[in-house]
Amino acid sequence: MTGWIKTAIGLLCVCIVAGSFAAMAAGNTASQPETHTAARPGETEASAAPANSAAEASDRRPERPAAPALPATTTANTTHTANTAKELEALRAMERMAENETLVLYANRNTAEIAVKDKRDGYVWFSNPADRDEDPIASPLYKAESASQVIVSYYNEKGQINTMNSYAESVQKGQFTLEQTGAGLKVVYELGSAAAATSNVPQRISKERMEEAILNRIEDADVREDVAFKFRFNEEAQVYELRKLQDYVLEELSATLASIGYTAEDAAMDQGEGDGSAAAAEKPSFTVPLEYELDGEHLVVKVPLAELRYAETYPIAHLQLLKHFGAAGSSKTGYLFVPDGTGALIRLNNGRLNAEAFRRAVYGDDGTFDVKEAPQQSELVRLPVFGMKQNDHAFVGMIEDGDALAAVMADIGGRNDSYNTVGAQFKIVAMDHYTLTSGTKSSSVPMFERQPYQGDILIRYAFLSGDEADYAGMAVRYRERLAERYGLTRLEPGDAPFMLELVGAFPKEKSFLGIPYKSTESLTGYGEARQLLQELKAQGVGRIALRYVGWFNGGIRHDLPSRVRPIGALGGKSGLRELVNYAESNQVELYPDVALQQAYEKPGRPASFLNRKTAKIYKYDPVSGVQDKSAFSHYILSPSALFGLAERFAAAYDDYGIGGLSLRDLGSEVNSDFDTDHPVSRQDALQIAQQTAAMLRERTGKLMVSGGNAYSLPYAGMIVNAPDGSSGHNLTDETVPFYQIALHGYFELAGTPFNMSERQDPHYAALQALETGSNIYYQWMFSPSSAVKETPYNDLYALHYGDWIGEAAELYKEASEALKRVRHLVITDHRKLADNVTQTVFENGVSIIVNYNNTAVQVNGMKIDARSYRLDGEPS
Repeated sequence: MTGWIKTAIGLLCVCIVAGSFAAMAAGNTASQPETHTAARPGETEASAAPANSAAEASDRRPERPAAPALPATTTANTTHTANTAKELEALRAMERMAENETLVLYANRNTAEIAVKDKRDGYVWFSNPADRDEDPIASPLYKAESASQVIVSYYNEKGQINTMNSYAESVQKGQFTLEQTGAGLKVVYELGSAAAATSNVPQRISKERMEEAILNRIEDADVREDVAFKFRFNEEAQVYELRKLQDYVLEELSATLASIGYTAEDAAMDQGEGDGSAAAAEKPSFTVPLEYELDGEHLVVKVPLAELRYAETYPIAHLQLLKHFGAAGSSKTGYLFVPDGTGALIRLNNGRLNAEAFRRAVYGDDGTFDVKEAPQQSELVRLPVFGMKQNDHAFVGMIEDGDALAAVMADIGGRNDSYNTVGAQFKIVAMDHYTLTSGTKSSSVPMFERQPYQGDILIRYAFLSGDEADYAGMAVRYRERLAERYGLTRLEPGDAPFMLELVGAFPKEKSFLGIPYKSTESLTGYGEARQLLQELKAQGVGRIALRYVGWFNGGIRHDLPSRVRPIGALGGKSGLRELVNYAESNQVELYPDVALQQAYEKPGRPASFLNRKTAKIYKYDPVSGVQDKSAFSHYILSPSALFGLAERFAAAYDDYGIGGLSLRDLGSEVNSDFDTDHPVSRQDALQIAQQTAAMLRERTGKLMVSGGNAYSLPYAGMIVNAPDGSSGHNLTDETVPFYQIALHGYFELAGTPFNMSERQDPHYAALQALETGSNIYYQWMFSPSSAVKETPYNDLYALHYGDWIGEAAELYKEASEALKRVRHLVITDHRKLADNVTQTVFENGVSIIVNYNNTAVQVNGMKIDARSYRLDGEPS
């Protein structure tokens, strides 16, 4: 087995890869699209003069390094598409609102839709499809949605969800304002009835109050008579009751009452609704502000949640923004990109109408919901990003605020309308049901989040064209934005690390004279860890990054880390210090592991579920999938207690002088706290997690994170258990390594430990690592596998290091020759050359072609052996 990489290395090509993809070269002669110069403020596109296309072309980003020519089977861009006549007609009805060196923003004052022109190639992106009125599939409801910029889902008093769209419930009713701002525009939608804007109109009012507070204050007799007529007098009850009025009539009445000083508080008091603090709205109504701004090469779309308005009786469940932005009709080719695990593509119009639409919560589900049945196992969304390629243009949407509240949604054309769409939906108010039981009867009562997030939700769109308009180009744009936003630094050239996880101690149930007790048992002691590292070194493994799990406070499921107690069964304080000293002297980077959010004993401040119960998590029965109350997993620590606990841990950890730390859960999950005394929204919890990670990096020097959610990236140097595939959702067509393309060159990456992957095939895992430039990664223990037999840790049965170390050392020595050449380089392109054959292109033209097939293949004029790879090109 060890010769497979040596054979591949033997094929190393010493020439520098140059030139462009042959299949793409054919597209260079295609005509450029028609372009238009932006109008001045107040002008429509129809009055603008033609653009100077040569001048616009000079602003284009330099082309990314090219890869070797592709085989004829690969499809490439052969045309440079322009906007349709229908789209240009829609643009002429718009006004220019803002412009910078790269983009022009337009808006239609009658429909509130917007368009963005990329001056680099003249292509225009629309918030809504221009030909939506001609859609042969969509019902009136879905036609209204395709004309909307906002879709509001809201709860009724029973916790049931209903929806409104901004076109039918705001634009058609004339209930919106559109104003130009410095770098863009702001649209404020009033959706639903005018109740929110007319809360000073009482539904009922006593005869005495009607005369005293309203009628006697109106001087004009005609106006007074008109106001009185809008109420019906109930002789028996001696009250005036508001008649059913059209919204515009209600607004006129509200203005009249406001002019005499009659307020919403007065109306609330007269209706008998308490102290007059607010007037209840009988119908659902919502105020949604939506802001657009040009920021360099990006369009920024924002909703300031502090300005969101809704009645307490109809809280907003979700906001879906720009569902149809860049929507692709049935004639377009390309795909939707969704961040499922490493990433996945949904081919436009793929016909899979029997599959459910794609919807995945960013960073997975919120843990503070009491889920009784096991959720479907799927890869998490680690990066808050999505995109679309249509013909030779593409966009990528990056969720930069409100990401912990977001879900990425995508669907193909042909289901509800003719358009392929991808975008984001945001949870505004969380809801869960509380079950009341009395005897044999039970009922469910909705419980709503009391303190929702009050910051912004924000999506940043970037635009691509030509050879850059694909998932690799999207990943490049996302990487550039991450580097700019967080000041990321590149890896230095050097050896790739052998990434190793060792399991220290675990709790084991024992008995003495029939009395049960819990013992802490060693799986890999401090001295044994040192011995194992020496064996690896002796077999030629130079650089090692060691994640040490279960090293303190009782082992894997450690006590609250407010203090640090090395385990006696592992070797105590002296043994730990000897391991630390050995690591410092022998090129071993040590990352002891700690769980900060998952508490294996009840913390002083646990988080609460929405139903007010303590957030206590149980495992699920593997057969029935039902929550198993006998299999406790952990408590969830309240985010409000996270930073303080981490500070106490850091103070104790400082005593051991260890220059690194592994975060088990801080980069893999984010949870709310619905405790009534100190509630924390999920987005606020994310910000606390970031503050905590920043503090720990400053105190410890280097951080390794498990999972690698986007919010942890600014503080991490190494990422383990990164996604290494997608969920295989029925709607998706292909898995792509977007995650690795976006992060490679800035982080040391590793997926699932090779000996713990589903395939149980380290050879295949090594090929995957080479395809993405990731590192060799194993999980071991020093004790024999029998040590965990018939314990809750049976899943560790295959980890005895002696079964793996020889093969792993050989695998590392051979793969490291290739990884060393590319580990510090960013990935500029990735593509599928043939079935189970991929090509990854790094900066300066270096590429790795991987053949996963059991037979040799011929690609790009070269032979790639079965289950092997070829490294092609040298850095210039």
